[in-house]
Amino acid sequence: MQKLYIKRFESYKKSLDNLLMAKNQDKNNIFVLSGTIMIFNLTFDISWKIIKEVLNDEFGIMDFPSGSPKETLKKAASVELIKSDIWLDMLDDRNNLSHDYDFVFAYEQYDKIIKKYIPVFEELKSKIENYIGNRY
Repeated sequence: MQKLYIKRFESYKKSLDNLLMAKNQDKNNIFVLSGTIMIFNLTFDISWKIIKEVLNDEFGIMDFPSGSPKETLKKAASVELIKSDIWLDMLDDRNNLSHDYDFVFAYEQYDKIIKKYIPVFEELKSKIENYIGNRY
């Protein structure tokens, strides 16, 4: 039987692939900057929802508020699915970026997304692929 998160995982991988395209782009181009921020936000949102589904399906953890990325991330860190500090930083940055209308914060965060957060997303991708194993 196919796990529920496998379909969402496909979307996650596509979103991560799109985010990876930002690595060699000019962050001074407003379309590159805004597109990178948008795809980062999307990738983050998909990732925490997948994390929640992995906690449910693989660890049997269901006792946390729905719609709460922070609580989901804390639970995931407690079972060593993720490292909470960097994921909580990503959550804060995602929240701040959604209110950055003049792109000042976005410009400051671009390199952090490329150099620090993309590898974290890739690490999650590898871990989930391990959970899926032969089912994928």
